[in-house]
Parts: sequence; C-alpha cells; structure tokens
Amino acid sequence: MKNDIRPVSVDEHPMTLKTYIVPTPTIDALVERVKKLIRLRTPGAIIYGFPRFGKTYSIRYVISTLRVDFPKSVFISFGCEKKKTPSEDAFFTNLLIGAGHKHLGGTNPRKRVRLIEKICEMVDGSGYNWVVFFADEAQRLDVIEYEWLRDVHDSLERKGIRMLTLSVGQPQLLNVKSALRQSGHTQIVLRFMITEMRFDGLRSPDDFATCLQAYDEAEYPLGSGWTYTRFFFPEAWSAGLRLVDQAGQLWAAFNRAHRLAGFNFEMEVPMQYFAYAVEIAFSEKMGLDGPTFEFTSEIWDEAVLEASYVLAQEELHHGSTSADLVEVE
Repeated sequence: MKNDIRPVSVDEHPMTLKTYIVPTPTIDALVERVKKLIRLRTPGAIIYGFPRFGKTYSIRYVISTLRVDFPKSVFISFGCEKKKTPSEDAFFTNLLIGAGHKHLGGTNPRKRVRLIEKICEMVDGSGYNWVVFFADEAQRLDVIEYEWLRDVHDSLERKGIRMLTLSVGQPQLLNVKSALRQSGHTQIVLRFMITEMRFDGLRSPDDFATCLQAYDEAEYPLGSGWTYTRFFFPEAWSAGLRLVDQAGQLWAAFNRAHRLAGFNFEMEVPMQYFAYAVEIAFSEKMGLDGPTFEFTSEIWDEAVLEASYVLAQEELHHGSTSADLVEVE
C-alpha cells in the first residue's frame, strides 16, 4: 500500500544512525531539578551515575527541553578531557568551543577575556541574567581546573551574571567533592557541588513503558506521521502493534538475563543497553513485518543477549568499589 512506503531509507533513520534521544523518568526529573536550580539561582550541582546510563545524551535533551521554557537562554556544554597534566590553554580553548567562539588562538589571558566577552554578549541577548554550564565527565577535572572555572564564575558575578554549573559524571564525583572539602577547598564545593542528584537507570516495568511509548510517538521525518515503531513495522503498526505494550515482556527478558547471570544486586538497566535491545529487535526483525507480527519473549531474550547487558553489568560491578556505590539522600 502507498501509505506504507517509508518516507526515507532505513539507513537515514535516527535509530539506525543512533542520533535520537529517548526521554526517561530520570531525565524528566533532571529537567525539573534544573528548572528549580535556575529559579533558585543555585550556583552548582553534581549529577552522578554509572557509565552508559545516558548522562551525556541527557544533557542534550535537557538543554533542548529547557529552551522551551527559557527561550534564548544560554547553555554551554563542554566535555572534560582526561590528561596527564592540566593545561590552562587547553581548558579555556575547550570552554571557548563550548561557547561557540570562532577564534581559539592567543594567550591564556586573552582567551579568558574572549570567553567572558562572549558569554556577556550571549546573556545580554537572552533577556536573562544567568548562564548554565554543563561539565560532562566532570570527575576528570583537577583542582586547578575548578579554580579556573571559579575565576570565570567570579568574573561573571562582577558583571551581574549568575553562573550555574552542573557537574555531570560518574560516582567518583562524590569522592572528588569529599577530597575537596577535606583539603579546604570550600569555595569550590560551595560554587560547583552544593547539591547532588543521582542519575538512575531504568528500575521498573513502568520506566520501560515510559521509554517505549516514546518510540510509538516520536516521528521521523517530524510531522510525517511515521513514528519509529511504524517506520520499522508499518504493516504490524496498521494492525495495532504498539511498543509500549511490550514493557512487561522486555522487562521480563532483562530480568531473566539478570537472574541467569547470578547477579545478587537489584536490577537497574542502563539506558544505553535498553536502547541497544530495542534497536536490535527493530533492525533484526523488521523483515518479519506483517499484519500478524508480534514480539515474542524469544525475540526480546535474543535482543537483550546481543545488547551485552550481562557482560556490561559484570564489568561494572566487578570494577566498582564501595566508595563508587555511595548514595546521597
């Protein structure tokens, strides 16, 4: 049928390219938390979670969502790089890139000046008096880099601009905070780590349902009516197939894999492996599309296996220390 002809090729679809973001309950909670931080002008917060929980992609989603409520607002996202020795030149070059500055050369003092000027220019055009920084993989930052970031914070304060910094990273961030406090770097803690939020994985069938519904609602191309589920299974979609109805089955598949692996910790599925499982099921089974197609427990078991959830959990929990597992209320 003509209305079952895909509008673009499978190779062009965001699921194939892995360029899409699925909102999760944790991401939605993070959006609300950041809104509150903005309202209260809280200077800094730690957002921590284990690898592959979707923290990096969540930053993009949070920024795009916040811009709905705060049009023209200024958000600067930068990645924190692993290095042997901190470099002031590399640090401010990284911030200039995050701020979208085109000129990256010059001395370190000049780079600082250009960064402050660029931020002031963007904030002046925003209609607000604040800027939000997202530092991704912030556990990699050294004390001196926090001091450089503190200089930026203080320079903007003198110009009447509030700087909110969200340090996003792995649980080691909590250890960094403790070490800074114990070594007397109170000003760094108060500016950048005053509050904390744990970035959770998916912990229930309801969490799964929230995410799976997004595949039934997100469209590509936008406004085309071609939801992600319909795109890969157009005939089954027309016959009533909806991915949200698979929440219980997919949760059961992860739970079976979890139990068969002998894990003695509570199941918490990282977003990345959840998404892998869905992508694998879609790409591997789209050729079976038809009016009577339905997902089976065998399909989901195979997808969870190929998503490497068990292998990832073995590595994660084998390499975790008791300090890594600290939770802050």
